[in-house]
Amino acid sequence: DIKKSYRDPRMLAALADALYAEMPKQATCVAASGYGGIPLASVISARYNLPLALVRDNIRDHGTEAPIDGYVPTVGDTIVIIDDVFTTGASIRSMADMLIEKGATVLSAYVVLKRGAHPLPFPLVFLFEEKDLV
Repeated sequence: DIKKSYRDPRMLAALADALYAEMPKQATCVAASGYGGIPLASVISARYNLPLALVRDNIRDHGTEAPIDGYVPTVGDTIVIIDDVFTTGASIRSMADMLIEKGATVLSAYVVLKRGAHPLPFPLVFLFEEKDLV
């Protein structure tokens, strides 16, 4: 459970820094969703001065009803998606679809732990595989 490491701010920062070190520097924005990705992306956003797009898992039927909060990417934005764990890729694909609808380009996805081997239409970069931790 990667989220357990978030209780130590130094560990959260170290994971975020390790992900950022792998990111292409032409990225203009970081995007995340859920409890796993948002803390990591928030640290990256704040430490490295990148706008933060918060992609909703489910669009609410109240408030703004917007699928993306925070920074809303536009044409010309090059985005990296941040998450804690990759299993099937469904949440990353869903985020990518919403970002692409706004005209942005998704460069790649970055995760702490890769458990699954499902293809994405862009590169997946990970710090650890499940076999590294078992």
